[in-house]
Amino acid sequence: MRDLPGIVAALHENGFAVLPSVISAEAAAHLRHLVEQYYRDPQVRSAGPEEDTLRGDVSLMRIFEHHPAFRDMLSLEPIVDLVEMILGPDCHMIAQNALRIPPGKGIVNWHIDDALFFPFLDTLPSTADGSTIPCYTLNVMIALSDIEDDRYGPTQVIPRSHLSGRRPAYSPDLPGTPVSLLSRAGDAYLVNSQTWHRGSPNRSDRTRYLLTTAYGRRFISQRLYPFIGYRLPAHVLEGASARQRRLLGHHDKGPYG
Repeated sequence: MRDLPGIVAALHENGFAVLPSVISAEAAAHLRHLVEQYYRDPQVRSAGPEEDTLRGDVSLMRIFEHHPAFRDMLSLEPIVDLVEMILGPDCHMIAQNALRIPPGKGIVNWHIDDALFFPFLDTLPSTADGSTIPCYTLNVMIALSDIEDDRYGPTQVIPRSHLSGRRPAYSPDLPGTPVSLLSRAGDAYLVNSQTWHRGSPNRSDRTRYLLTTAYGRRFISQRLYPFIGYRLPAHVLEGASARQRRLLGHHDKGPYG
């Protein structure tokens, strides 16, 4: 039995939280196989930039369009329960991508995953209490391969950097000591979009696989290229539960429409 309120508190305090074994090693291997299958698909490899299926030869975009197994991960429990506790019961997925990081590669620059929401924090007389700072967007990252040592290129985070009021682009100095999120296939971690993080260099001889789903509060727009012209493929909704449909963006009417 997981302590969900405790995990939520850890996310607010530290900017990230770790959840071991959210899926089995076998399930992770199946998803890893699907990622590799998609990556090697000639249509994916030859698609032009207007298709936006592959970025930088490491990021597979809108992976939920590829196979129902990825769509079903949107509502994986207890992950989705945590996400709804943090972002509200009307939250939705804003992006879902897969990372395939071969030897010698890595998303090595420190970054945050959205605009800087709270630039005033660095002007406060003391470090803000994380529980008072709302989380608007977050990433759920599920390891699809073992990343149990630094040489395999784990995600690194800087604890409490979501409270720094700064972003890496304007502040080369780190606001804390990096922590490597070592994991086994099937482990997951939640990262506040404001937390400084990166994918450290893969210095091993094996490829690193990661499924990343970003969620946002209802008022945060989905980031599905080409944005205003994006249409969810009909097959994605086939067999989807009511919860999955809402996470995909099928909301009830609201104040603005």
